[in-house]
Amino acid sequence: MPVVINLTSALHGGTNPSCGAGDHSSCGPDCGCGCPYTGMVERGKVEPVALIEQRYPNQWLALVIPPGEDEERPEQAMLVAYSSDPDEVWDAVSRITFNQVVHVYYNGSLDGFLGQFL
Repeated sequence: MPVVINLTSALHGGTNPSCGAGDHSSCGPDCGCGCPYTGMVERGKVEPVALIEQRYPNQWLALVIPPGEDEERPEQAMLVAYSSDPDEVWDAVSRITFNQVVHVYYNGSLDGFLGQFL
């Protein structure tokens, strides 16, 4: 499965849940606290959702939504996984730290979506 980033590394914010339990005021790209939101925007991991969707038509997408974005209709996100197999994407999502907002959806037509299950 094409996982875009290593979901257990500091590139996505680390795996230490202690920062997520408190406030994020001391977090930054190099703080090392393990916060899922640390440096996502500063490190250039966020891009327009429309561009992601253009690159990966008819694929299942997993996007992490950065803080400050509309969680229901985000304009920017970080692509963490994509695949034509939804199980592969959900497997990747299961490795994402607990307090991230993640969108998983099929980026294609209803016919293409249903064709995967027939």
